[in-house]
Amino acid sequence: MATIRKLPSGKWNVQVRQSGKLIASSTHRTREIAEIWAEEKEGRLGRDHLSFLDAGYAYCHEILPRKPSQRLAFNRVDRICKHRQMKKPMNEITLQDVNQYKQARLSEVSPTTCRDELMMIKRVFKWYIVENNAKTGETLEDPCELLTIPKANKPRDRVVTREELALLLSAMSPQMAVIVELAYETAMRRGELLKITPKDLFLNERFLRVVDGKEGSRDVPLTRRAVELLEGALEACISDTSPILRVASYSVTQAVRRAREEVGLGDDVRFHQLRHSRIIEVARMGLNQLQIMMVSGHRDIRSVQRYTH
Repeated sequence: MATIRKLPSGKWNVQVRQSGKLIASSTHRTREIAEIWAEEKEGRLGRDHLSFLDAGYAYCHEILPRKPSQRLAFNRVDRICKHRQMKKPMNEITLQDVNQYKQARLSEVSPTTCRDELMMIKRVFKWYIVENNAKTGETLEDPCELLTIPKANKPRDRVVTREELALLLSAMSPQMAVIVELAYETAMRRGELLKITPKDLFLNERFLRVVDGKEGSRDVPLTRRAVELLEGALEACISDTSPILRVASYSVTQAVRRAREEVGLGDDVRFHQLRHSRIIEVARMGLNQLQIMMVSGHRDIRSVQRYTH
């Protein structure tokens, strides 16, 4: 059943539910477009089995609510469904379909990206098969059971030096420069930085609180420079509940790419390398593994061993 409501922005949001569960949600400029979208989506739900697109959306809504990875998962599902092999109901997708998808993607992207997408397909099928069995008693075959997953590339070990950081910052707008320097000073992930609100900051005690990060909630110790940057960002914040760094995540990635190209740094200088570089810097100070884990946010001591070997 579809529910349509007008948003404060003037746009129209439509949500489609099945058995009380949210299956899909979308926002449109007019009510008429929203109604057309809802009819099409409900028509798909009338099939015996959901398409991979609808099953993927349902998985994201049910398994990843309010998690930072939810938006990434939605984008991954959309990308997967652009290939004809995956534009089928769940019970019609075969191992051969998934394998053809794998071969097509390996010719377009890196093995690591292909691996991430195949793991998404596996997770959606595993979830859907269990859910469908619980509702109908039907046992579906898992087309991914015998699928060979390509090995991931070796993790990047590139360390961005302070001199290279200064070069990057010189080629950026002041707003982007603050975000990039904060990433270097705190070793925080991009999504964690862009979610910071004033209520998460405890600048007098020199720490901030990450809520619902990749590995749960944690407190991040702050350097004096990080405190200065956050104090400056606070001055432009419009409310206590608004993010203090109001930038789209993809814009940050693009800013780093453009800056590194402008100053002549290599392709291996990326936003996530700022986090890696800060953790390496902390490890070189002689801190023990537990202290490094406070900075990095890792919960498994094995995850920090690559920084302390």
